[in-house]
Amino acid sequence: MSVTICFTSDFGLDDAWVGVCHAVMHRVCPGVAIVDLSHQIPPFDVRKGAAVAAAGVHQVPEAIHLVVVDPGVGGDRRDLVVASVDGTYLVGPDNGILVPAARRCGGIQDVWAIVPDRIAAEAPLPTFHARDVLAPAAAALACGAPPAGFGTRVDENGLYPAPFDDPVVEGEVLLTEIVDIDRFGSARTSVTSQDLARLGDLPKMLEMSFGHVTLEVPFARTYSDVDVSEPVALWDSSGWLSLAVRLGSAAERYGLHPGVTVRIKTPR
Repeated sequence: MSVTICFTSDFGLDDAWVGVCHAVMHRVCPGVAIVDLSHQIPPFDVRKGAAVAAAGVHQVPEAIHLVVVDPGVGGDRRDLVVASVDGTYLVGPDNGILVPAARRCGGIQDVWAIVPDRIAAEAPLPTFHARDVLAPAAAALACGAPPAGFGTRVDENGLYPAPFDDPVVEGEVLLTEIVDIDRFGSARTSVTSQDLARLGDLPKMLEMSFGHVTLEVPFARTYSDVDVSEPVALWDSSGWLSLAVRLGSAAERYGLHPGVTVRIKTPR
């Protein structure tokens, strides 16, 4: 019995790439369930791909996550299988895209570099490792093959770094960054509930600073806990702390974009 593969890429849906990868996975593991998590990642945007994958594992940790945003395809970067401490498998290129997702699943337990001739009879097309290396590896895992059978173990310390870092505490401040802007203009930080707990008991208000702007915003359960056009901080479906504006865009109002530094503290 196979497990589900969640597939994320920057391939879009206008070309045959997604469908061909589906066909390859079904060839390797007939009947495998494949969920297209997203194929609308902007081309080459490793940061966005990493954010979507990390949100995906938060919601579907039991799946195998195939994540392909691969501007270095065919070059020196490796094709990887990453096993998290909590047991989630991630498959993708060694360009940092898998690291935040692995962190959401307890951290990295083991890493294997895929050896192409162990997973496919023919050498991979240099421009399409998704079809020829990564998709077959994900499907093999889904049908129960151990990664050691088609990969060699590598040291996690040699992996390409993540496109964004975990939050850090500086005194009474939690220092983080905007990792993603969703389609509604909500700004996701890399802060989890465990991170925010480092500041003490969960507050009713949060002070959030970025650039020359400092806001005191309600830390609420949902968007409708504030009036229309008012800002609110909450946990969204990604499991990250997000700044939103009810029926509006926090990104547009405050000029936010991925990479902006955010300082979070409890107002006095």
